[in-house]
Amino acid sequence: MPDAARTDAVPLTLNKPRLVTLASTQLVAGIGVAAGVSVGALLAEEIAGTAAWSGLPQTAMVLGSALAAVPLARLAGARGRRLALATGYGLAAVGAAIAFTGGAVRILPLMLLGMFLTGGGMAAGLQARFAATDGVPDHARGRVLSVVVWASAVGAVAGPNLLSPGTRLGEALGVTSLAGPWLFAVASLAVAAVGIALLLHDPRPAAPPAPRSIARTLKDIWAHPSGRLGLTAMATGHAVMVGIMAMSSVHLHGHGSTLTFVGIVVSAHVAGMYALAPLFGWMTDRIGPWGAVGVGAGLLLVGAGLTAASGRIDASGGMHSSAEAFATAGLVLIGLGWSAATIAAATLVSVLSHEGTASPTDVQGVADLTMGIAGASAGALSGVALAAWGYDGLSIAGAVLLVPLVWELVRARRLDRAHTRVLEG
Repeated sequence: MPDAARTDAVPLTLNKPRLVTLASTQLVAGIGVAAGVSVGALLAEEIAGTAAWSGLPQTAMVLGSALAAVPLARLAGARGRRLALATGYGLAAVGAAIAFTGGAVRILPLMLLGMFLTGGGMAAGLQARFAATDGVPDHARGRVLSVVVWASAVGAVAGPNLLSPGTRLGEALGVTSLAGPWLFAVASLAVAAVGIALLLHDPRPAAPPAPRSIARTLKDIWAHPSGRLGLTAMATGHAVMVGIMAMSSVHLHGHGSTLTFVGIVVSAHVAGMYALAPLFGWMTDRIGPWGAVGVGAGLLLVGAGLTAASGRIDASGGMHSSAEAFATAGLVLIGLGWSAATIAAATLVSVLSHEGTASPTDVQGVADLTMGIAGASAGALSGVALAAWGYDGLSIAGAVLLVPLVWELVRARRLDRAHTRVLEG
């Protein structure tokens, strides 16, 4: 746990132009990713004719993000962050165009391919938060990392609110209305790619480190208590968030909520994910990443309980106002819990990546890969779980996923106490 006096006494100097570039492009890219995510499940359900397939778009996007994480990280290690981030955002813009085409012609596999490629934008966004910590002292990484996460809030909240104008755009073009929002995604992701390419000044490493295998890097991370907790927090927090959120629009819209209300709920959830990021970054530096992970786990658990209650209330088949309120409150808390847990976990990984023998980008890439695979798995199973167990059963399953994280927190706390006794004795 960091020393509060030391943290306050050391002045924090930042490369402000670099931080502004990373944050502003992340803001713009967030509009595109959120606009597509908002309609992905609904569009898949419309094309396939069943809610069981509605989890595949989110799964494809998260899986694309996971598989792009390591290649982009290695590209960053060899050629610098600018090329890696521009490549990720550019790939995502191409993917968004393919997703629009797939929706317009009502071919689900083509739409899923587009969302898979759009995941590159998510991978670039995740990498941007690590890029912000390059050259930053350990005691301030949480705060600096959270600035880029927070910048996603404006774009990510605005994205879902483009649902209505996007559907009108789709209708005006003579295609299915739910394909329209993807055009906003194409534009915003392309702007982010160009912005990074032109504005991010990133010196090329003098001697690029040799890449290590994913398995060896993962083993090194897992061998360290902080790395193990960081990976567990990233994976379980992301799985809970993706699994429940992926089916929320389907659940709400299928039980009588309007598209406008669905957009508001998604925006509120995304605001929870990003809006308080600076607070969670400060908290991570102040009380330590382990304590901040515990706060995140608690918020995730309470949020999952509220969304489960929403499903229970909605047993009659019509969406009651109380059920909508429970769902909204639960999704906001899940967003807050994801933010706290992810920022703290990323801080643990960021600090660890500069202490080991593996290159920082290798460690960061493998961490994002683990996080992405967990989210993709949860998204893939969420539609089936919704069809089999209902929204309440899906939420309870999400809560159960937090058990490994709680176990690692208890284990980490024991190690922390043992370390303190050694220092004092």
